[in-house]
Amino acid sequence: MFKNKIGFWTKKKGIKHNHLANLCAVSQQTFSSWVKNTTQPDLKQAAIIAKVLSVSLDDLIEIEWEDEK
Repeated sequence: MFKNKIGFWTKKKGIKHNHLANLCAVSQQTFSSWVKNTTQPDLKQAAIIAKVLSVSLDDLIEIEWEDEK
């Protein structure tokens, strides 16, 4: 399982959520659910977000390994 760090990076980089939602062609509500880790962006959307935030996909995603629980 994984969770994203979209909220962390958008805050750190000062990028508005509505700007990224528009670039990903999703509603602000959908983008908000990504920030809250309720749902996750698909790979194409995650790549867009990472590019705009100037971070790698690895920086954007935190993997939770089963054996760490």
